[in-house]
Amino acid sequence: MSYSGLAKTILQLVGGTENVDALVHCATRLRFTLHDNGKAKKTELQNLNGILSVVESGGQFQVIVGSHVSHVYKELTTLLSGGTVSASTERRESKPKGAIGARIFEVVSGSFSPLIGAMAGAGMIKALLAVLVMLKWIDPASSTYLILAAAANSVFHFLPVLLGISAAIKMGANGYVGGAIGAALMEPNFTGLIGSQTATFFGIPVVAINYASTVFPVFIAVAILAILEKFLKRVCPHNIQMFMVPMLCLLAIVPMTVLAFGPFGVYLGDLIAAGINWLSAHSGILTGAVIGGSMMFLVVLGLHWGIVPIIIANLGMGGDPIAAMWAPATFAQMGVALAIFLRSKDANVKALAGPATVTGLLAGVTEPIIYGLIMRFRRTIPVVVIAGAVGGALNGAFQAKLTAFAFHSVLSIPVFTPVLQYAIGIGTGFGLALLLTLMIGFDKKPVKAENKKRPMATTASLATN
Repeated sequence: MSYSGLAKTILQLVGGTENVDALVHCATRLRFTLHDNGKAKKTELQNLNGILSVVESGGQFQVIVGSHVSHVYKELTTLLSGGTVSASTERRESKPKGAIGARIFEVVSGSFSPLIGAMAGAGMIKALLAVLVMLKWIDPASSTYLILAAAANSVFHFLPVLLGISAAIKMGANGYVGGAIGAALMEPNFTGLIGSQTATFFGIPVVAINYASTVFPVFIAVAILAILEKFLKRVCPHNIQMFMVPMLCLLAIVPMTVLAFGPFGVYLGDLIAAGINWLSAHSGILTGAVIGGSMMFLVVLGLHWGIVPIIIANLGMGGDPIAAMWAPATFAQMGVALAIFLRSKDANVKALAGPATVTGLLAGVTEPIIYGLIMRFRRTIPVVVIAGAVGGALNGAFQAKLTAFAFHSVLSIPVFTPVLQYAIGIGTGFGLALLLTLMIGFDKKPVKAENKKRPMATTASLATN
């Protein structure tokens, strides 16, 4: 597969180097921030050999490539940095435009995107440890377990540091100053004040809180950092900006975070988590049905990562029900893909459906299924909605919860509780979608024109993530 050629064509069709303001990628998508979306040739991109779909959402122009997205991204960054394409303007960090909701989502999504791989990998280590302990193959008190647990917990425990870096970069501020703000909340001198009734800052009472695994405090702090840093760069002499701007930012933002932003962010996250838990406890079936039935549409719009901060806030309180209600929708998509693989006589469709099913089951990545199959064979959309809603309602009724961050796959089942009931919920979503698709079939011809080239993502490369 020529990723270089594909990258050059994509860049031309989004309006060229001069139209690209920023570019990041997640598990399957290239997320462009363009100066002018109108310059992008969306229809030609959708018909391009190697592209699954194109979505405009959250202020971003998203090109769904598949699990080989990192290779295409690498080629694009080379082109954008001036490797083989002449650039008349310098590539800059994104400046969100449009409605406030879209701008907030773009920042949240763009901040989490660089961390997806690390979070998913660490989550799978947690799942592996849970299996090993359950099988009594490892002692949870042993040093071996503790070392592996450190690898699994590090990303989430120090999330304020990592998120401080990525969020600051996304907002156009110094990423390492953002990371330093997050690190200050984890530094032993500060954590030693937790529980103290006499802690003050120049006489102002300080409520020292454990900020491990928190999300909202560092987002608020970095948003203020981005504003303050730009102001200081305008007023500070250039010959002292290198040390003066970071120094003044840390002197101002860290105390402000400890005194106000931090506690507010923690309480806000706790309030949201408590509201969701209350709704789940009082109407778990209805909540699960709504989440399970609608989640695929959030994925189509690229909005699903905006839910991650709420999930992490819930994990900090002992467990998250949203991920458990979401999971049956993911497994329903896998069930549809398996049914299409079993029933289709088209070799190209089978070549996509088989590897995409394996990718979903083992890695929890289903965008290739959604854009390569479900969006093409739209008779399966109601199937996913029904199967996801039924499975989500079951997990809501069972009050199933996620206990450690992980993608929805068969390997992550051990990090949900109660395991058996959760397995019944996702099994129902998968099995119901499989049976319904086998019974009612799917469109004999895809929605796309017959003369359209088959996406290059139909190769076995989809089996890896």
